[in-house]
Amino acid sequence: MNKLKIVFAGTPQFAESYLSALIKSKHDVAAVFTQPSKRSGRGLKFTHSPVRNTAQSNNINIRQPEKISIKETDALIEINPDIVVVVAYGLLLTKEFMSVSKYGCINVHPSLLPRWRGAAPIQRAIEAGDKLSGISIMQITKELDKGDIIYQEPISIGDNDSSISMHEKFTNIGIDALLLTLESILESNFMLHPQDEKLATYAKKITKEEAKINWEETAIKIHKKIMAFNYWPVAETLLSGERIRIHESEYRELKINGIPGHIKSIKDKHIEVFTKDGLLIIKKLQKDNARVIDAQNFINSTDLKGKNFE
Repeated sequence: MNKLKIVFAGTPQFAESYLSALIKSKHDVAAVFTQPSKRSGRGLKFTHSPVRNTAQSNNINIRQPEKISIKETDALIEINPDIVVVVAYGLLLTKEFMSVSKYGCINVHPSLLPRWRGAAPIQRAIEAGDKLSGISIMQITKELDKGDIIYQEPISIGDNDSSISMHEKFTNIGIDALLLTLESILESNFMLHPQDEKLATYAKKITKEEAKINWEETAIKIHKKIMAFNYWPVAETLLSGERIRIHESEYRELKINGIPGHIKSIKDKHIEVFTKDGLLIIKKLQKDNARVIDAQNFINSTDLKGKNFE
């Protein structure tokens, strides 16, 4: 056997990149599991997941269950894959489902497990100020993100990395890691490494309520939140009562601080705002029902005299 018969389970754009890479590889993608399509918009038309769209355009069998049931396990038995590859699927797999394929189910997870198990590992790593993250490929078990590690590849997080830029890093490096892992499985040339429970942390799901900026926090903490929540839910604040969403920022230390939320200056194409400790430099922002613009265009179109962020 020089290739694997794969069933792929995933839903968002992040997962679609991995599916596309598997389709182009020597392996055979026999079927795809993805979350059900949802109605949205004025016409309540069905919105399909990126994974479904790619599977459909490549004539791959698609299954979209509400949950993994006995019916889905029976379908997997009929497909008879060598392995199930899971990337950001969003549904829990049953023990019966996981035991069908020869090599079980493996998951591509965007963190250096056991750090940041859970729903939002990329955002939580940035928000926490981590300098290092990585791709982990693990065997899936019934307990969330606790399976043995097959392969890990570290990925650095820069001071101004956002969730968007980190997604790109995780995609590029993760695809190579996945293909390398599949090759090692084919050759029976891999080892399983148990996770150290003492090092485990949990990346809880992001909520919209977290997006509100507190100017009484430090500049670096606010900056990390802004970059972590870009692209969703996007950090927000009030500018003299008007809601403003901040998409990109930097920060700088100050020897003397002003009143948190007060604008220090609007020079050099940036809006500089005092925080509890340090200066937040706003680079891209957005008014309600308007497009994202850079700080200079915002300055040109908005009278900031006497206004402060709340």
